[in-house]
Amino acid sequence: MKFSLNTLIAGIMFILVGINIAIFIKGIRLSNEISYYEGEIARLNEQNIEYEQHIYKIESHVSTASLAAELEYGKYNEPIYLQKPRYALNK
Repeated sequence: MKFSLNTLIAGIMFILVGINIAIFIKGIRLSNEISYYEGEIARLNEQNIEYEQHIYKIESHVSTASLAAELEYGKYNEPIYLQKPRYALNK
């Protein structure tokens, strides 16, 4: 069985078309992965912004003051002195 030049060129073209299709499919898969990860990055960015706002709210002086008032800090601002040293000496 002889292989002619036309058969050889047709075989090479068929192989090249197959490789081209494989590369095209791989490109489509990669583009889907890129789209997925871009969506994940956008979601994480939004979540990060929410966390930053929550942290700023917690660290704000107004929030700290209202929480201190709620927990009744400042009620005992005067130091408590022990009148009898037996408490300190554990007698």
